[in-house]
Amino acid sequence: MSAARWIAFLALLAALVAAGAGLIASRDQSPRLEADLAAAEAALQQGDRVRAAAIARDVLAREPALGRAFGVIARAEDGQGGDAATRARYETAARRAPRDPGVRGWLATRALQAGDHAAAVDHLDALLTVAPAQRRELLELIAQLAQDADFADALAEWLVQQPRWRTAVLRATTASRLPDAADHLHAALRARGGLDQAETARWIDGMLRDGRWGSAYARWVSGLEVAPERLPVPWNGDFGRNPSSTGFDWRVRRTPGVLFDRIDAGGGRHAARLRFLGRPVANTGLEVPLLLAPGEHVLRLRARSAGLRSDQGLEWRLVCSDGRTRIASGARMRGARDWVDLELPFTVPEGEGCEGQWLRLVNPAPRGVAQTLRGELQLAEVRIEM
Repeated sequence: MSAARWIAFLALLAALVAAGAGLIASRDQSPRLEADLAAAEAALQQGDRVRAAAIARDVLAREPALGRAFGVIARAEDGQGGDAATRARYETAARRAPRDPGVRGWLATRALQAGDHAAAVDHLDALLTVAPAQRRELLELIAQLAQDADFADALAEWLVQQPRWRTAVLRATTASRLPDAADHLHAALRARGGLDQAETARWIDGMLRDGRWGSAYARWVSGLEVAPERLPVPWNGDFGRNPSSTGFDWRVRRTPGVLFDRIDAGGGRHAARLRFLGRPVANTGLEVPLLLAPGEHVLRLRARSAGLRSDQGLEWRLVCSDGRTRIASGARMRGARDWVDLELPFTVPEGEGCEGQWLRLVNPAPRGVAQTLRGELQLAEVRIEM
């Protein structure tokens, strides 16, 4: 990471902790001691370091256990006596006043400058608790810092211990739209066995939203328990597994008026079954992301129905990952009690915006009552061939 970026990060951290410094009040102390500490902190904010330190030392003479005073002294005498003496004062303050944001922020900043990422993460963890007003900015800062692979590795080591802020940190990193940050952190967690299925799914979905379909596919494939040399397209097109709604497996979106399950189709084969409850349905909720190369392809599948009642039947629709470019629609299903073979030839265009594709089962009827669906549809052996 560039020196300029580190300087910007450190300046932001310093501003955050300065805003939160002194906000954590002691409990069960006399009003006089609290008033004196407030006066010391006010003097510090006004730049009168000598007076601030003197008041804090007087408070400690009367109440040695009042840790906040150590934090005031550390900030008031910052730089006096050299780096070693300054660090010693801040470390003492952290032990005596672990909830002081200013102290934690100073130590986090110095740890980052020294490349001690583990120590920096420990102090940032504390800051997320003791500086609630700056929590959103701190989470954004942590996400930015995770662009550095070494920092992300130390952050992952902390996250595997299931700290309180684990979910918040992961969500902030995914939402940051900083590809390196999300990839470094999630990969480091996965290497430690510390990434669950839901977290992996959010990571991969974040890549899809950012248009990084190739990276998303590679990360998803690397997590499969068994990855054959050539994966079928789409994955799980025979419905041999329950759709996981993650990665490049089938997505089953919850849709009013549609019930989905997986059934035994006989002969050791399986099928997807969609039951329609007599409500208007535009998108059945069954879809799957694809990573097809530009060129000609053919969608093939088998289908049958039971009491399917619809205005125009159901059809497959292929669109590019940009959500605007339609590739093809067809292989329409109206009603067939026995299994029938369907196919849809199509061509994936070249160019930006179609690095990935979505295959969806939709109702092409006009919006409204005409989209009412009743009955049952079964799908099997869905595959795409070049």
